[in-house]
Amino acid sequence: MKKCLGSHHVLKSLSETRWSARADAVTALCNGYKEILDALKTIEIDDKTSPNVKNETHGLIKKMKKLENIVLTEIWSKILSRINETNKNLQKENLTIDVGSKLFDSLAGFLSEIRDNFYSYESSAREKFPDSDYKDLHQRTKKRSIHLTLPGELTNKSTSFSGSEKFKIETYFPIIDTLITQLKIRAKSYNTINKLFGFFSNLKNLETKEEVQVHCKTFAEFYHVDINENELILECIHLKAYLSELDISEFSISSTYKCLKSNRLEETFPNIIISFRIFLSMMITNCSGERSFSKLNLIKEELRSTMSQKRLNSLSLMSIEHELLSSLDYENVIEDFANEKARKKPLKSI
Repeated sequence: MKKCLGSHHVLKSLSETRWSARADAVTALCNGYKEILDALKTIEIDDKTSPNVKNETHGLIKKMKKLENIVLTEIWSKILSRINETNKNLQKENLTIDVGSKLFDSLAGFLSEIRDNFYSYESSAREKFPDSDYKDLHQRTKKRSIHLTLPGELTNKSTSFSGSEKFKIETYFPIIDTLITQLKIRAKSYNTINKLFGFFSNLKNLETKEEVQVHCKTFAEFYHVDINENELILECIHLKAYLSELDISEFSISSTYKCLKSNRLEETFPNIIISFRIFLSMMITNCSGERSFSKLNLIKEELRSTMSQKRLNSLSLMSIEHELLSSLDYENVIEDFANEKARKKPLKSI
């Protein structure tokens, strides 16, 4: 493998805990497809190779030479790379739901765009391997049930597909359509929240007072415990006039919240500040919780298996927030700890 692939290409293995490993593995396979095939051929013809390994190698070569697998490698390499890059952005701590919702929609739009690009992937695969072809070279005839036809009834004709058309209809389209459907399902909840809070970002462009009242009423009904409807309407009208005085072309909830905080206007717009805090505290993914469980494997090991829950929680928090912890000054903390734990007591003078 090292001889055929060289030092610049390395195969990647799948990981049970990191989804991004799938994108890395498929991309590495796509970039070094010819070299991997050459390495397998070298193993197959080697006299020192055992019969079992030769049979397994021969089976892998046979599979890799099929045009279906080559095309699938090209397709999944492009799709998984985009999904992986989107996934990395969704894991950022400062990402808000409105940006995440746009990422989901844009990814679904990307898949819709490449739905008609099947033949470009197929031609790319044929350029790399001109001798490869689909498994079923013969045209498929779709048999229909034969029954007596009445006068004037149309007869059913058999339908035939080439290997390329069959693969596109039975494999490529189901892959793309399933991904688009699943993305829309995942984005549905985000779009609902984004639609509920979206009028805050578009507050400057709302033309009439009635529009503001409708959005505020819908929002206040959903968060009736935290928000006062009448006060929210007045604050939104006031905030709209305030934003029109600022020389900023585009407003988002995050930027507007920072503007209000920097100008110390929390008491002027209390309901809006509460609404912004609710929105900004909603996490786009559950990566923080997953990382917390990953930290437990590093903290609660065999030597620390008997620690109390309080200490475990403290160590977990210190490990998760290690960047903040590294910026602290430990001198005062160590001195206070030493004073509290000091066991030496001064002896009374005799």
